[in-house]
Amino acid sequence: MKSRIFWTVLFAIIFLISLLFQFRFPIAKRLGGFLGKRDPLEKCEAIFAPASRIETNFVYAVHLFEDGWGNRLITTTPKISPVTKEFQEIYGMTDCSWASVLRQVFGKENLPLEKLTILEDSVSSFTDCKLLYAYWKRHPFQSVLVVTDAPHARRFRIVLDKVFGDEKVKILSYPSFPDRPLEDFFADEEDYVMYVFSEYIKIVAYAMKYAVGN
Repeated sequence: MKSRIFWTVLFAIIFLISLLFQFRFPIAKRLGGFLGKRDPLEKCEAIFAPASRIETNFVYAVHLFEDGWGNRLITTTPKISPVTKEFQEIYGMTDCSWASVLRQVFGKENLPLEKLTILEDSVSSFTDCKLLYAYWKRHPFQSVLVVTDAPHARRFRIVLDKVFGDEKVKILSYPSFPDRPLEDFFADEEDYVMYVFSEYIKIVAYAMKYAVGN
């Protein structure tokens, strides 16, 4: 009897896993919609674009800045690994930093460089938020519009709210290119599926971490 129950449960589990695998993309599309944290668009003192994707976060933040949704654009750049730094030095590419690329984009749009603030050496979403908070401590602002890819928006907002805590700053989240399907931000369906499920795992991990006060 026990053996029969075991094989029935095992078969049910295998069937469920195969069913989830077969329909993984439509399931991910449904779950992905929750990740796109989106507040009503309002003018803020600053616009912030984290380092994760220059071609989406930063570009769309520039678009919003041009349209007058913020008085200053703040962004971060990823920390360069020792291997990448060595590669750049060997081939004479030390002037090809992320900061220089961001300034070129800003200049191409004929925007004043003095309105662009670049916070360097980010290694994670948490670092992005800490860098922004440190900048805010030196140059306080009352409101900030955070522009990040929709699949990343929910988790990034969780981290940012935690970093700023009870500070009197109005934080709004707005996804880059909000009218585009979420899967357009990825190379293929498998990449999208893996990202969506990894985001949910990270959100749960962050919630557990913050629940214990770390």
